[in-house]
Amino acid sequence: MRISDRALALRRVPFRDDSWIVTLLTPNHGVVAAMARGARLGGRDGMRAALTGFHGLSIEIRARAPDALGSLVRAEIFEPRYRLPFLPEASSAGQLLLEAIHRLEMPYDARDGAIFHCVDGALAALESGADPLAVAAGSISRLLGLFGHGWRAGDCVGCGTRTRLRFVSVKRGGAVCEACGAPYADRLPRAGDAVLAAMADRSWPPRLSGLSHEEMFFFYQLGLEALNRIGPRPMSADASFRQLVRV
Repeated sequence: MRISDRALALRRVPFRDDSWIVTLLTPNHGVVAAMARGARLGGRDGMRAALTGFHGLSIEIRARAPDALGSLVRAEIFEPRYRLPFLPEASSAGQLLLEAIHRLEMPYDARDGAIFHCVDGALAALESGADPLAVAAGSISRLLGLFGHGWRAGDCVGCGTRTRLRFVSVKRGGAVCEACGAPYADRLPRAGDAVLAAMADRSWPPRLSGLSHEEMFFFYQLGLEALNRIGPRPMSADASFRQLVRV
């Protein structure tokens, strides 16, 4: 079996003294793992450099059978991102998104490429100097939808009304009106109109220019809490990212 595709390197696990087992996100094959033999010592054609950044890659994997761990025989930089590792906030945001993809269970239709293009587009935006908090908040919201956990922000998750929406229920995945949320006002986060509009936005990339820095961080927090509810454990990159954005 042979796989040729574009890819992003999600994770590297050392194997013996010179190799890695790498986890890759691809547009046409979802998440795949492969043995990168000799890559820790440089590998063939600069494989180590290709696998240790946020670069968009062109890869080839060969395996004896579809369910066998294949060998990564080629990993070349297709879309270089040399600046990103030297931008602390942007690099932390990128690591957070890669960690989220690695930890979450991929939906059955992951091979349509939407998840790959979401993350790849986010990394390209971070490389070009986009606001890391806006990229993280918008990308997490987009990923929630792609993983089947999108926000219901157009009406109340309690009664269905579309007026006087004031709160957000992360557990229910949507907005809550003033009447339904009043008994739980001490536990439900209160959201303004700009945040609710951002939650309801299904475009990509999302239009977040109307949010203040504080509202953007609130939107980010909602997304992280939702990811943590559906993932096996909290995202470890979150703490360093919060410290860097300093809200």
